[in-house]
Amino acid sequence: MKTKLFILSCLLAFMVGSTLYAQHSAQAVFSIEGTYDASGFLELVREKTGCRIAYKESDLKDSRKVCLHYQKEPLDVILKDASKKYGLLFVKHGNQLIVRKRTQSPSVSKEQSAPVAKDTVRSFYMQEVVKTAPRIDRLRNPQMGMTVMDDNAIRSVPTLLGEPDVIKALQLQPGVSAGTEGFAGMFVRGGENDENLFLIDGCPIYQTNHLGGLFSPFNADAVSHLTFYKSAFPARYGGRLSSVTDLSMKSGDYKSWHGNFTVGLTSANVSFSGPLVKDRTSLFVALRRSWLELVSVPALAIINASKKKSGEKVIAGYNFTDFNLKLDHRLGRFGTLSLLGYYGHDRLKMGEHRFSGDGEDTEPYLHKNENRLGWGNMLTALKWHLPINTLFAYDMKASYTRYQSDFRKTVETVSGRESENGYENSRSRTENRNAIHDLCVDASLAFIPSDRVIIRLGTQYTHHRYAPEEEVRESTSLPSGNGNSESRVIANEWNAYLEGDLEVCRWLRFNAGLHGSFFRVEGKQYQVFEPRVSADFRLSPMVSLKAGYARMSQFVQQVSDNYISLPTDYWLPITRNFSPLTSDQVSAGIYVSPGKKYTFSVEGYYKKMDHLLEYRDDYKDLQVTSWEDRLTSGSGRAYGVDFQAEADMGKLHGFIGYGLMWSDRLFADLNGGKRFPSKYDNRHKVTLSATWKCSERVELNAGWVFMTGNRVTLSLENYPYPDGYPTDIVPTYPHKEEEMPDYYAGKNNVRLPAYHRLDVGINIYRPLRRGRTGIWNVSLYNAYSRMNPIMIEKNNQKQSMEGTPLAPRFRQFALFPVIPSVSYTYKF
Repeated sequence: MKTKLFILSCLLAFMVGSTLYAQHSAQAVFSIEGTYDASGFLELVREKTGCRIAYKESDLKDSRKVCLHYQKEPLDVILKDASKKYGLLFVKHGNQLIVRKRTQSPSVSKEQSAPVAKDTVRSFYMQEVVKTAPRIDRLRNPQMGMTVMDDNAIRSVPTLLGEPDVIKALQLQPGVSAGTEGFAGMFVRGGENDENLFLIDGCPIYQTNHLGGLFSPFNADAVSHLTFYKSAFPARYGGRLSSVTDLSMKSGDYKSWHGNFTVGLTSANVSFSGPLVKDRTSLFVALRRSWLELVSVPALAIINASKKKSGEKVIAGYNFTDFNLKLDHRLGRFGTLSLLGYYGHDRLKMGEHRFSGDGEDTEPYLHKNENRLGWGNMLTALKWHLPINTLFAYDMKASYTRYQSDFRKTVETVSGRESENGYENSRSRTENRNAIHDLCVDASLAFIPSDRVIIRLGTQYTHHRYAPEEEVRESTSLPSGNGNSESRVIANEWNAYLEGDLEVCRWLRFNAGLHGSFFRVEGKQYQVFEPRVSADFRLSPMVSLKAGYARMSQFVQQVSDNYISLPTDYWLPITRNFSPLTSDQVSAGIYVSPGKKYTFSVEGYYKKMDHLLEYRDDYKDLQVTSWEDRLTSGSGRAYGVDFQAEADMGKLHGFIGYGLMWSDRLFADLNGGKRFPSKYDNRHKVTLSATWKCSERVELNAGWVFMTGNRVTLSLENYPYPDGYPTDIVPTYPHKEEEMPDYYAGKNNVRLPAYHRLDVGINIYRPLRRGRTGIWNVSLYNAYSRMNPIMIEKNNQKQSMEGTPLAPRFRQFALFPVIPSVSYTYKF
């Protein structure tokens, strides 16, 4: 009954909003002086009026610069005159300005005066692939904690080894901790790495790193733009607690073929875009492949040549592959049909061989110890977008997602000669798999009666097949078929949402909705209702107050017992023994824009998390067969303040971010039932970033990051036990020739030294013939070579060479000094 009342109240609010929107408002006048091309003119209109502008980039590609002179003219008058000068058709619908290229000469007066049907406007707005300005009007948007980035913004961030990286670009945001240096972890407002939802055109993927996190699986050449949420989540999103990253992949060009090829130190990628059938069917393809194994082959050959005499051989190799495909076909009045494909996979091998020499008197011996690890995602989806009429648009999608990690360990020992006595040959293989298979069907409907009222509703069904921990063992000492264990969990999930965005009046706009989830697993059912609401109060043209509340839930978690999150960490679904993970986040902030070039914001938040899962402290000593028995459930909380300032002064764009953060956990079975800080409880984080376009051909960028160190669990003392097991705990050093157990004062009891790093880069653009372009990128990661420690190791030495007891020694480990990189991109 409460749900029905909530839905009815939302619909009533939308009806009131539609009535308010029908009221007439006076049209503002403004002035324009100068010479602009079409893109510059549209950006000026957006800044002066706040209009949302939609257009196809190809329609503005060949526009010429025009001298404009308007003194206090209404927008309609300016657009009518500019339409003739630029040869463009402007259609204003509420606060939405739609731009199209004229199909006939601008001098044809009949076309200029002919009215544009509302159906045509709506179909164009809903069906065409449009480009909007990447800078959003934060003062008019009720969403908080939202960041929009296009591919150029992603590329402007200097990164490790020169690879443009989506996740590392998001790590610069206040309230987002990067985890371990160089790795693609993302810990948003006190959450864990697995609590971030990543969507590729609305389809979720699970593993978001290459080489344990050194590289992102998202090819920057294939990303059109992304939207990142860390608070006040819209109701159409669900499934994770901490953040949502919605990536839109590039679509193919319907007019002509073009592409680019990039070569870097670690990988190369190529992409193509163009029409299979002009104006009807387009194709976009991108392929990225690392060549680290090719670089390592000569080094391994030299190492193994030097080790051959001692009977040793090193086995090592790594590579990753990414593939993106998007095929779009226009069905006329029946909308657009799209086929989406993504494949990302890593392969890592390492090990050693030990063998006897080649002499005749030498007893033959061979010992192989090889480890192979593979992990990755596969996604395929079929989408249908149908504009029903001037008010409604319908979307339907069917998709299949697979994530899988596979670790294989092979040990083989051969001694003696096969035809002689004493010959032995033993072999064992252990394989551990973790996999998720998702089949999903969803449908959504958008109702847009005006630019001030937007209603969305949708439903989704997903069939999950989890394999949390499959183990296969083969050995010459085991009979055939023994040593295999398999655990599979089948689950069904239904989601539905209702969401509305309403501008009640000029000073109040809000987004409200309800997301409902139903999860059935092992005969048990879980229902979760997630209300979401956010509001924007416009105090003045320059100041806006925002507030919001969002509840999120999660039915799967990746649990790790390592300091660094690895692809071997298992994805574990909730079962009848554990409840769904939930979070409640309240946030409020103030946004100030004193001019068109500057934006400031301060946002505070408090987040409560329940039903989190962790490994028990003693799980390695437990004689259990089920992975569920190794886990324990608890809660967490996070709170803090995010400050952000941004300046856009034409050729110079700068960003300053500061985050003040607290994050802790409370588990009955961990740390003696006492509250303890989370691993990434980084108290302070400062980010400075700047991009300066020196000229049309040279662009400089730099970024500096400071962050309070991560936390680790470290033994600073030891147990003394002269008379058996210890009864008292005192700081002491190990006695001579004695092994003394470590004493841990608490979980995550030591904080690492502060982390800071400077990255700098330069992009050099070189125009080539026939409109082609070459781009050189040179960058320095960690320019002043700060050796940031990622962990501390304790070494209990029993005695010195003189026989006297020694104190424990602590060593810090760091990975990355200054690293230069260079890459070249050829656009054609």
